[in-house]
Amino acid sequence: MTARIVITGMGVISPYGVGQEILWEKLIAGCSGIRKLAHFDVSHIQCRAGGQLSDFDPATYLPVRLTRKLDRFSIFGLIAAQQAMEDASLTVSSLASPVPEGVPAVIRQAEGRDRVGITVGNNMGGMEFAERELYHLWGDGPRAVSPYMATASFPAALQGNVSIQFDIKGIGRTFLCDRASGAYAIMHAAHCLRVGHADKMFAGGAEAPFSSYATLCYETSGLMSKRASEYPTTAYRPFDRDHDGLVAAEGAAFLMLERADDAEHRGARIYAEVAGWAATHDGYDPILPAPDGQRYADTMTLAMRRAGVTADQINGVFAAGSAVPAEDLSETQAIRLALGDQADQVPVSAPKSAFGNLFGAATPVDVVIALMAMQHQKMPATLHLDQKAPGCDLDYVACQPRSVDQLNVVAINARGIGGASACLILRRWPTNDRSDE
Repeated sequence: MTARIVITGMGVISPYGVGQEILWEKLIAGCSGIRKLAHFDVSHIQCRAGGQLSDFDPATYLPVRLTRKLDRFSIFGLIAAQQAMEDASLTVSSLASPVPEGVPAVIRQAEGRDRVGITVGNNMGGMEFAERELYHLWGDGPRAVSPYMATASFPAALQGNVSIQFDIKGIGRTFLCDRASGAYAIMHAAHCLRVGHADKMFAGGAEAPFSSYATLCYETSGLMSKRASEYPTTAYRPFDRDHDGLVAAEGAAFLMLERADDAEHRGARIYAEVAGWAATHDGYDPILPAPDGQRYADTMTLAMRRAGVTADQINGVFAAGSAVPAEDLSETQAIRLALGDQADQVPVSAPKSAFGNLFGAATPVDVVIALMAMQHQKMPATLHLDQKAPGCDLDYVACQPRSVDQLNVVAINARGIGGASACLILRRWPTNDRSDE
């Protein structure tokens, strides 16, 4: 099949709050969403800042009888998925449409809700819930442990919870590939639609990494920022001379993906086409990327080839932007190799510098930002990029957002620990210009 895959809905929870509007507003205003970590002891770690959502009451969005069974990452994901469904002008009852008469029987055996699926990117699972219940175990014994411990804490819990809440009966998969997890989820969802395994796909990711044990796990990678112990709001500095590592964040983002023909048939608003995608691995080191950036560049090149676009048609790059020095250099080199002579003319931004890296949800959040950027024809800034690091010499959108004449085709990069890489190519859908709204 050569079906075109499009995005018809989006939902997001970021460290700024709930919804895409507040995310875009804060980004364009240059507000930092990174602050000192609260609610748990941080004396055992050096990265003591993060994109932590404050003043969040799950009961505003979900029944208390449900939220007490869930970890924070599943709560975030459920809300974002609900937003994506509603933004796509769908309801639980309208999600699944029957297969028309005349379709071969082998396909009719999988119809209705069997044709709706979900893919999720995650990294840590429900660590906050698990850690709390382990305290109960060692302090008060097995009877004090929540009966929901098993179903709340494992990384695929969100996949199951969304399926239950929205009565989804089709494909369900959770991907764990560090900061590339969400990219893998989106790519697989698009593939399932293209080959006819589903008619609608929820695709996204969620992360809630702020507990004593979870933050320690990140710290042991050696990739977290040490500046974050002293300069919390400006610690995350992709491509900057003072970059020294990642700063984590919590939240979620989900997209509703459909085939273009189906979306147009039901009169759906279409944000953009997921035109191409690819993933590779360096095969170089368990933690660090290959310094030459060649396989990363191959990922971008393959994604562009599959999208049918050339380097001179790329209007912007949303970088993985880890702020790990070796990764920033490798990504810069990869973009140069992939875009060739066009590299210096393409604006590059890492908006996550403003609020932190959402790991399993990093790419889905980047996609939401890219969709908003294409609507407004404006590239959000890479905050805290005061002076380029040696070897980081691209046209970064630094410190201030930039209006552009054309932002119709963008590349979104994702990078995981050990050189896992992915790239998505989004093409703006021409009939849905909301830049004046």
